Amino acid sequence: MHRTPRRRFRSPLPLLFLVAALVLAGGAGAQSELGYEQYRGLSWAANRLDHVTMFEPLDGEQGMYLAVAERFGTVQVFKADGRGVARIWKSNRLSGVPEEILAADLAGDGFDDSLVCRTTGGKIYVWRLADYAQVWESLPGEYQSIACFTVANVDEDPAREIVLLADRRIVYVDGVNFTREFTSIREYEATMIRCGDVDGDGRMEIVLNSGQVLDTVSGDVEWEDEQFYGMIELLDIDGDGMPEILTENEFGGPLKVFDVDYRSEVRFQ
Repeated sequence: MHRTPRRRFRSPLPLLFLVAALVLAGGAGAQSELGYEQYRGLSWAANRLDHVTMFEPLDGEQGMYLAVAERFGTVQVFKADGRGVARIWKSNRLSGVPEEILAADLAGDGFDDSLVCRTTGGKIYVWRLADYAQVWESLPGEYQSIACFTVANVDEDPAREIVLLADRRIVYVDGVNFTREFTSIREYEATMIRCGDVDGDGRMEIVLNSGQVLDTVSGDVEWEDEQFYGMIELLDIDGDGMPEILTENEFGGPLKVFDVDYRSEVRFQ
């Protein structure tokens, strides 16, 4: 297997060298399969850092792929397996500094097929995982700023939407033809956005870390509480089929759990 020479790794992120160390520490030799400790280290980094996302090979080969959105304006993809780490793709320079990247299933068939990245220039970029061809970017000046985004199916067709908080409004962009489908009338402020059916009505809600739960059809507030902590995730932890809102600060402090169905914080006794 060809390895990229060390001098080519110019990402400013120390993470990349940490990833290489995690992989090589397994001592897998000629084996190309990642060990448990290696996989756990990679997935931890990808789940905790907005600038890193992880996805599986499309052709069933062993190893994992990491996409790193680095501050000098490019997205780079690395393959990590038991033999080490090698860069396999680098994007053209983007407009603005990358702030967040996701591997996403835009087609809605259950498999990741795209990389989606937002930048400080108010831009969204989408690349196809099959060949890393750029399939869409938002128009220059279309948005002044994009505070956060996620990918979810918020309408009735199988394809997913890119759900943005752009210029303080909720915006849906179709994940297949990339047309803008919806822009909210009301303005919001948040730094993290998630989507899920948190009240069991069979329809997705939008959850903002500013403390609002929004209806995906109207964009209006369904429920609002005190501002959540900086980080939010949706997870069903009581087995009722509806995800709760888990929220914590990035550094220290307690965890809060909110059950939107009961419109209250969960108090574990």
